[in-house]
This record gives sequence, C-alpha cells and structure tokens, in this order.
Amino acid sequence: MAENNESIYKKLFKNMAKNIYSSFQHPPYRLEKKLLMYLKLMDEKNSIATLNEINALERATLSEYPLISIKNSLICSCTLFTRTIIEAGVDSETAFMLSDFYISKFDKSFTVPQAEMLEYDMLKEYIKILRTTKEYIYNPTINRVISYIRKNIEQKISLKELAEHVNVHPNYLSTAFKKEVGINISDYITKQRIEAIKLFLTETNLSLIEISNTFNFSSQAHFCNYFKEDTGLSPLKFRRMFCLSN
Repeated sequence: MAENNESIYKKLFKNMAKNIYSSFQHPPYRLEKKLLMYLKLMDEKNSIATLNEINALERATLSEYPLISIKNSLICSCTLFTRTIIEAGVDSETAFMLSDFYISKFDKSFTVPQAEMLEYDMLKEYIKILRTTKEYIYNPTINRVISYIRKNIEQKISLKELAEHVNVHPNYLSTAFKKEVGINISDYITKQRIEAIKLFLTETNLSLIEISNTFNFSSQAHFCNYFKEDTGLSPLKFRRMFCLSN
C-alpha cells in the first residue's frame, strides 16, 4: 500500500515538475473565486473579463491530445458553474439539465477553437438562466401563474384560464401581474412563446410547419406572421442567421 502511495506521489511530482518546466501554472484560486462571484452577481461583462484573464494562462494538460485536454478542462468549468448557480438559487434539475446539454456539446466539438468558444457561450447561458430564476421571485400567486405559463407555453393561454388556475378574479390577476412583473400578461406570454420558438428554431431540426403545429398555430402563415411581428424576422431567416453565426 505504501509503495502504491509512493508511486502516486512520484507521478504527481513528475507532473508538477513538467508544468513548471513548461511555464504552466494553474489559474490562481482568487481568479476562480472572482469568476464565480461575478457569475453569482449575473455580471456578464466582468465574468467574461475574468475568464479572459484565466484563459490568458496556459491550461492544465489533462490529456496528451490537445482537444481531449480542453474538453476535460471545460467539463471542470461546467461543474463549477453548475454548483454556483444551484447555490445562487437555480433548482438543481434545471442546472443539471444545462450541464448535460453543454457536456454533450463539448463532445461534439471537433477543433480546439470551437471548444474554447463554447466555454464563453456556456458562461453566458448560465448567467442567463440565473437571471431568469432571480426574475422569477414574486408573490406565490404570480409565481404560480408564471409556472403555469412556462409549462403550457405551446398552448393558447387566456387570462380567464390563468385566473381559474390560481382562484382569483381575472381583473385582479391582470392588475396584480402588471404591478409585480412590469408588463401585462398577454405581453409576457408572447415574450415566453417567442423565446421558446427561438429555441425550437435553433436547437432542433423540426420544419417550420412542425414547429407551427407544436405551438398550436392555425396555419404556418399565422405562425410566421406572429414571429415576424415580434422579432422583425421570419422564422426561416432567423434560423438561417443563427446557423451562419455558429
């Protein structure tokens, strides 16, 4: 047992010596703490600036193959980001789903630059999810309404339906929602539907008619007009622009 421990320590010291020789140093703990602090504060500008500081240093060599090494490094970052947003209030199921999503994307990266860019995309998305959670702190009635909207976003949702769900008068709900959230219910539903549709356009290969049907539009033309009225772009143009940018 002692021999095994000695062997492990020899390997550790050998690797440490190799890192020193190659002028490599692990990112200072203060930078890691600084990055996670800005993540918790949802400060995208300073989070990215700190990540730039960290990445200006040479990454740890976690494999003899550069692409595999950086993928392993990104999984470590993903783990830290996931734990941080859970501590900040994101429910664990959402956080782990996001983690699984990015680990899958790391696996599909074929070049080092592509993998490196994913770390920045991941950081921005974690901040976005945390912001969404923080914005989702209202009184219990409004929280139930928001939860119902998000769970049924593909359906046509009326004020009457929402009021019945939380057992209040429609007029009361309309006034209370606008006061707490800052926009009226119909505008909020439209905003959430558009964001969901954007995900279907960019993260799936479903056709426009399939997405239209998923969100229960009366026709593809109605779907396209609805999307364009809010975004200024047709669904097809939005999808093409996203594909070109990625």
